[in-house]
Amino acid sequence: MFDPGGTGRDSGRAVNGRRVFVAGLGAALLWPGRARAQSGSAPVSETAWIPITEAVPLGGTRALRLEATVTRPAAPGRHPLLVFNHGSTGAGRAPATATVRYPETAAFFVERRFAVVIPMRRGRGASEGDYRETYECDARTLARGVERGLADVEQAIAWALAQPWADPSRFLLGGMSRGGFLSILYPSERQTTARGVVNLAGGWTVERCDERISFHASTLARAGRTRLPMLWLYSENDRNYGPAAVRSYHRAFTQGGGQAELRIFPPIGNDGHILLPRHPEVWGQAVDDYLRRIGLG
Repeated sequence: MFDPGGTGRDSGRAVNGRRVFVAGLGAALLWPGRARAQSGSAPVSETAWIPITEAVPLGGTRALRLEATVTRPAAPGRHPLLVFNHGSTGAGRAPATATVRYPETAAFFVERRFAVVIPMRRGRGASEGDYRETYECDARTLARGVERGLADVEQAIAWALAQPWADPSRFLLGGMSRGGFLSILYPSERQTTARGVVNLAGGWTVERCDERISFHASTLARAGRTRLPMLWLYSENDRNYGPAAVRSYHRAFTQGGGQAELRIFPPIGNDGHILLPRHPEVWGQAVDDYLRRIGLG
């Protein structure tokens, strides 16, 4: 589940009748609204350190810090809050020290007056602690990784909601890949004031593993007990999850009682899984419509 947060190149292809181009490493796709936002007061962008505690063997706890990228409007006051959870950086294929920022996704929401917090879970980016979201194709091992991820998300959300620039009554949860999967599960596993969930290409293990152990369907069926309205966004050429698999995950969730609108967009570049967060011109209208429906437009 390689998700480097927007690296690589592509010569461009048609999506919804338009050409989509992917910039080179480190460059940001210029979303038209972002240009407008930058014409006035530039958004505030900073690195924050989230204090957390974790249990240690033989009892007790220890204090750690999670790295987070915060991007928010420069205007004073409290803003709607998006906590956006990152995906995997791959089983040893990308450095654990890489901080994921999803600049295009963050810019899209900041233009809509959101404050965006992207926390790095333990052992990723500059966050302290050990990374234990392992990649073995074993349901119990994967479930332990999910639980560890949820614990990090819980503490990151508590920190974000307590900030003076965040409006706790207008809270949105979201994420990419493994972060999207955690965001789907979170409302069924923890108390939350979130108004909704935006899931970009969510999943925890690749399709070829899931075909053997059915981890996604069983986990998402249980997660369906939440009644929080969600928006699920995927592309047809997602290398981790094909359209048929995605529809089966959505079916398991909704048959379990969950509410989620599923959108599968035309192919994006050479891998829609990696590139989806970089292209708000593909999914932006769907998100705007969803935000209006849940009262955050």
